[in-house]
Amino acid sequence: MLSCIKLLACILFNKLIRRVNISYSHSLLTTNRLIPILITMEQKTIPVIYQDHNLLIVNKPAGLVVHPTYKHAAGTMWDAILDFLEKQDSDDWQPPEMADNPEWLGAPEQVRIMLRKQRLEKMWKEDGLLSRPCLLHRLDKDTSGVVALARTENTRRHLVRQFHEHTIVKRYLAVVKRGTPDWTRPRALFKIMKGQDEIDEMKPGSLIDIALEGKDEFMLDGALQRDAVDRRRCIIGPEGQEAQTIIKVIATEDEFALLEAQPVTGRTHQIRAHLAALGYGIVGDSIYSSPAEVGTPAAAMKRQFLHAYSLEFRRYPDNRLCTFVAPIADNLIAWLEDHFPVGLEVMYASKTVST
Repeated sequence: MLSCIKLLACILFNKLIRRVNISYSHSLLTTNRLIPILITMEQKTIPVIYQDHNLLIVNKPAGLVVHPTYKHAAGTMWDAILDFLEKQDSDDWQPPEMADNPEWLGAPEQVRIMLRKQRLEKMWKEDGLLSRPCLLHRLDKDTSGVVALARTENTRRHLVRQFHEHTIVKRYLAVVKRGTPDWTRPRALFKIMKGQDEIDEMKPGSLIDIALEGKDEFMLDGALQRDAVDRRRCIIGPEGQEAQTIIKVIATEDEFALLEAQPVTGRTHQIRAHLAALGYGIVGDSIYSSPAEVGTPAAAMKRQFLHAYSLEFRRYPDNRLCTFVAPIADNLIAWLEDHFPVGLEVMYASKTVST
């Protein structure tokens, strides 16, 4: 009986995620499998966006911790993925048959046997499945969206190199409004570029008044570090690591702005901290935004409106440029319909979202 209920829940969830999908011309949404996970006695699922011998791409739901910590020792996305992969049938990948290398031809047969064995072991080590997949990046607990894992050593090296070279493009959707706590003010220089022009350079502790308007594009440049007062949050400070975020304004309506954010670097809380330093908090963010008044549209958002909706990189082994996209959570779509319909209309018109 319990298994039937779980099956029915998965079918209903699949119908929900098909209602709204994010689509790109080169995206790879090839599966609608679900990874079940038990969180505080509540059954949840993690949709699998794409899986092959080399990659696993999932759509992490909000409220789920990516990796075990001392505060969250179990019930994480990592635990669910390990359990999911362990229950799968064995991978049928085999190293390709290869002729002897030309330089081996003059060697005795026993030496050539040894060399063949060494080459085969190397191929299994580099292109065979890892005992555990490699988590390539992370999302905050309350951020939803696409997360990539490498399943072979060569895939891991190929993608880590792209992360280090900042050639991987990560795109997020965020809804923001004015108002952030005083502690979010920059403690070091914070440069704001519009196109090729530097429109402001915020001195430590200063405030700025930049209106976000449709079609605007900014580069936010400010080093990020942990806040000494509360190390759960990050600030722009003199001891911080270099960080840049590209912000594109997609739509505005009343007090809200819908943004596409592209973090060039990958610092902790980067998008949230940079936007807060600019004076804009993400709707529903309990840390970097000013508290929402009861009964207002902002208070109706029960999670932060930040979704990692696409990840673009060159995959291994063909080096093909691919974009993997994640369906927007149903609760975000519902909030847009009720409180920011212009944002939803613009996303539909620009084919950021399709049904």
